Amino acid sequence: MRQVHFLSLKQWLFIGLMLGLFQASTAQNAVVRETTQTLKTYPFSDPDPVPKPGRVYPYFRYDGYTAQPVMKEWKFIELENDYIKVYITPEIGGKIWGAYEKSTNYPFIYFNHVVKFRDVAMRGAWTSGGIEINFGDIGHAPTVSAPVDYFTRTNDDGSVSCFLGAWDWSARTRWMVEVNLPKDKAYFTTKSHWYNATPFETSYYHWMNAGFKAAGNLEFVFPGTHYIGHEGEAGTWPKDSLGRNLNFYNQNNFGSYKSYHVLGKKTDFFGGFWHDDNMGFVRYSPYHEKLGKKVWVWGLSRQGMIWEKLLTDTDGQYVELQSGRLFNQAAEGSMYSPFKHVSFMPYTHDSWTEYWYPVKNTRGLTHATPQGSMNLRVQDGWLKMDYCAVSFVQDTLTIGVDSQLLLAKMVHLKPLEVIRDSVRWTGDTEKLTIRLGNEILADGTSSVTERPLNNPKAFDWNSEYGLFLKAKDFMNQRKYAEADTVLQKLLKKNPSHTPALTLSAELSCLMGIEDASQLLTESSLTYNAYDSKANFIAGISTAKAVAEDRLAAAALDPVYRSASLYQLAKIAVKEKRYSQALRLVEQSLESQTENWNARQLEITILRLLKANANALLKAKELLHKDPLNHYARFETAQISQEPADLKAFVSMIRAELPTETYLEMAIAYADVSLWNESIELVELAPSHPVVSLWKAYLLDKRHQKKESEMALQAALNASPEGVFPFRNETAAVLKWAITRKQHWKLYYYLHLVTASYRSEQQSVTDFVLIDSQKPQPDFAPYYLYKAEVLKKNKAVAKASLEKAYELDSKSWRVVKAVADFYAENGQLTKALDMNGSKLSKAQRLGKSETPLPDHEGYILGQQRAQLLLKLERYKDCIELMQSLNILPNEGASGAHALFREANIRYAAELSNRKKYKEAQRYLEQAETWPENLGSGEPYDPDNRLTNYLKKLVNQKLKNKGPEAADLLKLSKGLSAKEFDLLKLFE
Repeated sequence: MRQVHFLSLKQWLFIGLMLGLFQASTAQNAVVRETTQTLKTYPFSDPDPVPKPGRVYPYFRYDGYTAQPVMKEWKFIELENDYIKVYITPEIGGKIWGAYEKSTNYPFIYFNHVVKFRDVAMRGAWTSGGIEINFGDIGHAPTVSAPVDYFTRTNDDGSVSCFLGAWDWSARTRWMVEVNLPKDKAYFTTKSHWYNATPFETSYYHWMNAGFKAAGNLEFVFPGTHYIGHEGEAGTWPKDSLGRNLNFYNQNNFGSYKSYHVLGKKTDFFGGFWHDDNMGFVRYSPYHEKLGKKVWVWGLSRQGMIWEKLLTDTDGQYVELQSGRLFNQAAEGSMYSPFKHVSFMPYTHDSWTEYWYPVKNTRGLTHATPQGSMNLRVQDGWLKMDYCAVSFVQDTLTIGVDSQLLLAKMVHLKPLEVIRDSVRWTGDTEKLTIRLGNEILADGTSSVTERPLNNPKAFDWNSEYGLFLKAKDFMNQRKYAEADTVLQKLLKKNPSHTPALTLSAELSCLMGIEDASQLLTESSLTYNAYDSKANFIAGISTAKAVAEDRLAAAALDPVYRSASLYQLAKIAVKEKRYSQALRLVEQSLESQTENWNARQLEITILRLLKANANALLKAKELLHKDPLNHYARFETAQISQEPADLKAFVSMIRAELPTETYLEMAIAYADVSLWNESIELVELAPSHPVVSLWKAYLLDKRHQKKESEMALQAALNASPEGVFPFRNETAAVLKWAITRKQHWKLYYYLHLVTASYRSEQQSVTDFVLIDSQKPQPDFAPYYLYKAEVLKKNKAVAKASLEKAYELDSKSWRVVKAVADFYAENGQLTKALDMNGSKLSKAQRLGKSETPLPDHEGYILGQQRAQLLLKLERYKDCIELMQSLNILPNEGASGAHALFREANIRYAAELSNRKKYKEAQRYLEQAETWPENLGSGEPYDPDNRLTNYLKKLVNQKLKNKGPEAADLLKLSKGLSAKEFDLLKLFE
């Protein structure tokens, strides 16, 4: 009988300790931390105080950029597990600043070690690298360089998240992105949420712009057959008509900047592979969630490579590989292609998820899923496979074709481990079926989509259907004036075109012209009582009894059901029919569970019904889904009445323009006549004239007349600088205020609310009313704005500009505007003197002592050079331009064109004085691209004119005349301006 040995207590303790240490060594962890990093920063400054009505209003530009860095502390959110580390900058647009594969310290998402703001985005300020979040309208969004709201948490599954979000005030939509890092995966995800918080359709645009280093023999792994441009123009992919492999960075060494929106194959991923580094990256999402995939390349000539030093100091040139909801980033001309602009429906929520991860040691990239990436290729008679996991994998990998099994392999991998295998086989890899357990990497069928790429050439854009398409497309671009023009043309052609009537009604309602909107919807409903859009627009623009009827009819249509029921619930709350309101809002949520406005209103209704426990539960549920929901936090504070809850609410409003966040909420409560909550919010908001106006209006509603008058006076006493009211609801407040006090600021603010839609004649009426007030405006930006809007009336523009100068002669904007006006009207010497009033004597002479801020110096310096050219002081112009250091905006080449023209004109002057050798020198200089002017030399610059002129001057030197054949060859394709330059040498 075998003897049994029992372990001692010490032995058991030792085994337990070893097991604990083993578990600790193999445990997976993800951590989130909020830190700061001090980075060399080239800051931006100088917000433009002059209103710019249009698609981006109420946002304003920043005009100040500098070549002088400072060390600045930035807030960073770090997400880290055993495999990757992700950096996020909530103070710079919520950008994912970069991401590293930890074992190699390889930046699979470009990390810029300087913060170098340059004039690239809608509002100017922009930085390169990382993953940039864009919602709303074509271009780099208004939020890309501004602080956003953020929230971090560790989730129950051990993953960590950082939630980032902001409002896009130009459309009144709200976005949120959850960046999530699992504890045991080598990927992170971005889950995007986007919500249209308005009753109107608006523009639909979303792209994630991810930066990656360009060096390292980079291949763009973008499955597709064609690419389209911003205007919808099409080309072949990956090889162009000349046989160049566009999917390799280094083979784009021709032409200018590149924008390839790749399409033609149904694939769930795109990526890149640096063949010199044997590293890559993947971006994955189901095809139906992200149709768009784009390659952006700065030109490989100096035209593009100049931007390397403009945007970074040490990290090298980068490319952008971008994912979008639509096939292309559609410019206006894209409406004439199949790739039109799309609208975002009222009170609609949209969401999608993307995976981002590194690829390691696979020698290439052909397939990707959330489990990992594969490089599959046929080489020398062998089918070769490399597979890199990004999660723990324990399953069978099979590769087959038709009914033939080529390879079956049991796979045991940790994240970022790689397996390789090969089998004798030749054939088309696209016909292979690849499975890893239940996951399908390829199904062996063709992924080619055969999508039409061009509109029929015979299509009549002036037909009724063509005009309607154009009007709708302009609406979807938020180009409302253009839409209105086309709609009027269409309705003149066919007054009973009901879709046009309804679209025109929506436009009128959006513009705050409710009477016109009502007439148009009623006209439309005479043709179809169940027209859901006409009923919905009527329901939000008419009196209560009519509104309830129209909204009830609109609710028959699933497209408008949630929005209509939500509007009906608001009417019920306003009338204190809370139980009925609750039923309506619940029905609204049944139709669309993520109608955020309806969710918020549900919490309020429950509180009003004294169902506080249920209200708190709903608020908690909403905050779990949407941790940046300020409304839910405010409601929590309303229920609990705890100072700590109110403090938590205030502390989470971190995005740029916090005033607008408070106002948006205050207006939501005012819209259902909950005056107390609305007043509390405006009292919590930062000091601002529009806040004071709302406070005055709300206090009046609560019959606090004295306090209302004080708030109104505070609004009038405050400076109008940086005040850009934009909501129709604020127009109603301003109209109320005007019945209490007559003041130019009230009429000015009222004009700004609708300025994006107003005609020139309507603006003339507005300005007459503003200027008739006592006291008259004493604000220089107002006069700059007036001069711009009424620029066709030269007398008014001149008087406005001179008044601006009288009020603020030190402003570079005023000086530049006045000098531009004088120059445009032939008063060149006066313009030069005005320009010189701001530039120092040293700067006027092209020297750099005691300079102005960088941007003022080069903006006014370039203006002065232009004036010197017009005054035929060509040598002075050239010398001044040689002294400038221009920080350009994207695509800028005006300074170089000016430099080239000045050199050619001065060469003509010298040639006519028979100084031929000196003329030759300036013609040669005209062909150069001094990079201090902000432009680099492109491939194959057009030097035909200067080449001819050099030959002509050389012939003059030899006392010969020009050859007719040379002139004939030159004249083909020469612009009118270049012909004028040519004539100078006759």
